[in-house]
Amino acid sequence: MTRKTLAMIAVLASVSLLAACSKSEDKTASESSSAPSTTAPSTAPAAPAAPAPDGAAQQPQSAPADQQSMGDKVKDAAAAAKDKAAAAGDAIADNADKAAKKAGEVATDARASVAEGAAKANAAIQGAIGNNSK
Repeated sequence: MTRKTLAMIAVLASVSLLAACSKSEDKTASESSSAPSTTAPSTAPAAPAAPAPDGAAQQPQSAPADQQSMGDKVKDAAAAAKDKAAAAGDAIADNADKAAKKAGEVATDARASVAEGAAKANAAIQGAIGNNSK
């Protein structure tokens, strides 16, 4: 449970950092686009302004919608990463459990081998000194 919690904290921290960086980049981009142009204006007469189509009036409103959809995408990505991290944590826990069981089996086999070797050594010593009683 602790590994899952730490994995979730790491995922959320990285997503938060990504969101913060994205916001600062958006802020810098909007400041640079609203900054006055340093180029000299041309002396040629300006072309008459064409009437703006209806889609142009809706363009400023699409920016907040894009940010909102980007926020939704980040939340979806965070949820997917959370699910993947949970699945990876479960797989790691399962593999660790299998490894622990295998290590226990190996240790039990090693103890049995040592006990068997000690019994054989004891029998050989007892036979060598002439005490064949078990």
